[in-house]
Amino acid sequence: MIPKENEDVEVEKFEEGEEQAIEYELPQAEGPDSAYILRLPKVITLEPAVKNTPEQISAKKSFWRDFMAKHKNVRIVAPMVDQSELAFRMFMRKYGAHITVTPMIHAHLFVNDPTYRRNSLALCEADRPLIVQFCANKPDTFLAACRLVEGICDGVDLNLGCPQMVAKKGRYGAYLQDEIDLVCSMVSAVRDYCTAPISCKIRIRDCPKQTLEYAHRLVEAGATMLTVHGRTREMKGVDTGLADWSRIRQVVEAVDVPVVANGNIQMPGDVERCLAATGAAAVMSAEGILYNPMLFADRNEESWIVAKEYLEYARKYQAGTSAIRAHIFRICHHSLLEHSDLRMRVSTEHGLDDYESIVEELRIRTRAIADTEEARQQIISARNLFDRIRSGDVVMDPIEVSRAPYWICKPYFRLSEVARESIVAEGEKTYKEKRKEHLQKIADEMGLSLKQARKRERRRLNGQRTTISKRAKFPPCARCTQPAGQGCAHSFCKKCCRWTCKQKAWDCKAHRQKFSSIISESAIKEDCTIQESVPN
Repeated sequence: MIPKENEDVEVEKFEEGEEQAIEYELPQAEGPDSAYILRLPKVITLEPAVKNTPEQISAKKSFWRDFMAKHKNVRIVAPMVDQSELAFRMFMRKYGAHITVTPMIHAHLFVNDPTYRRNSLALCEADRPLIVQFCANKPDTFLAACRLVEGICDGVDLNLGCPQMVAKKGRYGAYLQDEIDLVCSMVSAVRDYCTAPISCKIRIRDCPKQTLEYAHRLVEAGATMLTVHGRTREMKGVDTGLADWSRIRQVVEAVDVPVVANGNIQMPGDVERCLAATGAAAVMSAEGILYNPMLFADRNEESWIVAKEYLEYARKYQAGTSAIRAHIFRICHHSLLEHSDLRMRVSTEHGLDDYESIVEELRIRTRAIADTEEARQQIISARNLFDRIRSGDVVMDPIEVSRAPYWICKPYFRLSEVARESIVAEGEKTYKEKRKEHLQKIADEMGLSLKQARKRERRRLNGQRTTISKRAKFPPCARCTQPAGQGCAHSFCKKCCRWTCKQKAWDCKAHRQKFSSIISESAIKEDCTIQESVPN
């Protein structure tokens, strides 16, 4: 059962160091519409935690194993901050995803901040099986967060793989791999006092022996599934490199729970190759599906086609502007490098209609190029190459793949030497090389150094963005003469939007109005406080 959208009650703050026993029954959502978006209420009535019986713990341990046994080549959408939002998760389900994972949620904020809790997790009935991922560094806080979602998801996950510096500062993610005792205490707390099965997402360590010991400890603590990213904590950014599937296989052979392989899923056929090489029960992809959301379906369509369909899901599931912008940038990455004016528009626009117009303009330009005889031959060659890679007749060559037409969804290769070599034979230059030549020309004309020219160009672009923002013409409010809010689905100003949404029980993501499932006044006035207790 899933909570109603608006339960206007206050939440009681948790004190640091206190473990909260939290369990509650969620009211059933009204209406059969799978697009009905639901969020956690601000306050939830909870009861003291009860320790799970050995039978319950055993059932949780077998949950994911039984699921994997029923499905072949299980594909999982990875947790991605601000990019594995509800709209993208549902889009991916259409094209082969079996399980989806929410963006990483900060457990402490989720437990203590009602606004963060409401905004960080959007759900719908059709988005199942679903795993909710948290980052945490305190057992009591992690347990409290997991208990809050145990009735609305199929599993919870502890993020032990984030390598970013923000994770180091916050003491979570991959930077907890040196504090195994703390990690195991968090996992065992959820195993004993939460009804949802607990899984962990980790990275391999430099030493294979340490990796296997790490995996063993997590399973002994209660992890029912492990996701293993075949890269170390230091492999990030320009030093990302390739994931080591052989290291994942070592973990698969060492533990008795399902292992999910993560890393190097870029081209059609990679899912099957990864499963064969690792022996894993499932495959998880992150960056690969951002640049080609149809990857699980073994398709490489034109980028504008994919972007257009994603925007339909974004409208249906009320995706935020930041998520939409990020997805358009990645889906159309190679196309936007060729059309810099559209790239600038993507970075400055705010409304869903604006992004739809950008994609439509990209369609017009792409069709004008793709309909030529030369372009048709390029597409045929690219399709043949992708088919051979999919069937395993040839090994993926980044140089050959990068030569495919830019308007087709294809992987993004970080290695600059690969991008350079891939087009040297054509007598052309990379985007960065063209950009550097342009800046050098400006520097020579103005008698400046390259660094000074780059600073001036950056100021010019920032000023251009400001000018575009100032010149933006806002449509009038549909109810009064004031300008309508950016991204308002009903074309209202903030005041009119609140009044109308309240009268008609509507929602508006742009103005943060949540009235689609208002509960009765008696329920609002009901004393709903979190009951605190520490499990024995």
